[in-house]
Amino acid sequence: MNKRFLPTLAISLFLFLIGNAQDAPTRSRDGVLALELGASLNYYYGEPGQNIDKFENDRVNWQLNGMLGITIAKDRADRRTMLAAFGAFGFNNSNTLASLLQDQQYTSAATSQAQENNFYQVEGGIMILDMIRLSTGVGQQNFNSQSLIYSNGILTNATYFKYNSSTVGVKLNLGPVAWTLNCNFAYGQDYNKTVITPNTGLMLRF
Repeated sequence: MNKRFLPTLAISLFLFLIGNAQDAPTRSRDGVLALELGASLNYYYGEPGQNIDKFENDRVNWQLNGMLGITIAKDRADRRTMLAAFGAFGFNNSNTLASLLQDQQYTSAATSQAQENNFYQVEGGIMILDMIRLSTGVGQQNFNSQSLIYSNGILTNATYFKYNSSTVGVKLNLGPVAWTLNCNFAYGQDYNKTVITPNTGLMLRF
């Protein structure tokens, strides 16, 4: 895949959404409850301040996203502020998992990693004016059973890492569809270092 393809696609999608925003309803969808489901591409940057100056195709992965919110306030334009639960389920490829292990200072005894390593995140937080997301929770990265060597010893038959998960993001609503741009921070528990993973995608609004 050409290294310029994904950035060009993201910019084109953004311009398309901006161009059509004037035709979308200016008010939020009705009802106390809000449900959104969609998918996005994510990019594993790793530790903050590293790998910023280059783009690597093997750090690109995908995930499914969901949100369930309950309205607690509305502004004059009928935009809702909600308490919300967020969920994500996705897959990291073998190269991304290898980078993650290196960032967390683990050395694996496995000769190779699985091509798809699933992860999930569950967070609770707030959606301000149906546009700005602030949330935090927990996550788990799964992988094939292997022994891991780290500074305090050896983990035998390890199959997952648990971590704390926090996300900040923005959302552009276009009627029944929303474009999202989020940045996830994974840290603590089995993680020795904080890593960041931005993602962008589309959500269907119900």
